[in-house]
Amino acid sequence: MKRKHILFLASWYPSKNFPFSGDFVQRHAKTVSKLNDVTVLHAARNDNQKRNYEVEINEDSIKEIIVYYKGSFFQPFNFFKRLIALNEGYKQVPEIDLVHLNVTYPAGIFALFLKKFKHKKYVITEHWTGFRKEQFKKINFVERLLIKLILKNSEIILPVSKDLGKSMLQVYPKKKMKVIPNVVNTEIFNLNENPIQNSTKKFLHLSSLKDKHKNVSGMLNVAKQLLDKGFQFEFHLGGTGNSELIDHFNLENNTGNSIFYFPSIPYEKVPEKMREFDCFVLFSNYENQPCVQGESFACGLPFIGTDVGGIKEFLPDDFGFLIEKGNEEELYEAMKKVLENYPFASKNEMNQYAVNHFSTQKISEKFNVVYNQILKND
Repeated sequence: MKRKHILFLASWYPSKNFPFSGDFVQRHAKTVSKLNDVTVLHAARNDNQKRNYEVEINEDSIKEIIVYYKGSFFQPFNFFKRLIALNEGYKQVPEIDLVHLNVTYPAGIFALFLKKFKHKKYVITEHWTGFRKEQFKKINFVERLLIKLILKNSEIILPVSKDLGKSMLQVYPKKKMKVIPNVVNTEIFNLNENPIQNSTKKFLHLSSLKDKHKNVSGMLNVAKQLLDKGFQFEFHLGGTGNSELIDHFNLENNTGNSIFYFPSIPYEKVPEKMREFDCFVLFSNYENQPCVQGESFACGLPFIGTDVGGIKEFLPDDFGFLIEKGNEEELYEAMKKVLENYPFASKNEMNQYAVNHFSTQKISEKFNVVYNQILKND
């Protein structure tokens, strides 16, 4: 079947003010471009600009249209300014076959507009933890109504995990659903031909380092407990967050020779970083389907993760350990087993699993099947 033109309408997307926001949406867009033409449309607030609206167009493997709007002190105005910004960007979009909405709200309001007035169908890929019952009820009444309306008018929902899909169906039950996880570029996330043999075990954590989300303090506590018991290892924690918590912990506990911080690194350098380590640790309080899980497997790296979101859906028994959220005793035991040379699956098995489940080829094919099914009757 011929290539289709897909409009990737994104609530989250990298921009000049938030370069890492929604980078997983950008990777999905580039993946879809293997089999279809893709234009991305995103609106981002920028209070430093002089004009109300500025359109920025980037063209590489995909066309990205990012419209920056100057925010208003009166918050309700920003709702309409965002919609106006998206409409300004849409004027630069050639004729499309289908809208692929990424993160239901707020960009889904514009998806509704395109369906009602331009007769463009849309599908939804979701990453947002806000659909969880305890969080969704905290959203104001009007936004909850709008989100339900957006879900109702979609053709199908495509959550990145079954767990997230269940939460979405609690909000609006009468929808078709198919799980399509986050993508991993297995052309760069792969095995080292000459794998590093560390004389001292090395653990890795890579994230935003937000303690409320990633429970960095819990990981530091467990690392110190292991060090106090005489285990020798290195624990490297880094990403887009700052080092304040880690620096303070090392200063108080004299652990700076074993616990290390590293700043943000370019995405293409992450595989090289991962291949230096023996195990990835994710002690999160909440997740959906974290990209680092599939990336770790692609690099042959065992994974310790909490039983939150969709982590257990993509964690074969011998690839790592699934532990209870916030349970430092279980994290201690899991890291201890790694230090005592637990017999995980081979690096080749982990890599092949990642290729079969998360590679650009597999994910692009899954999206294309959905697009074709929706458009075949048009």
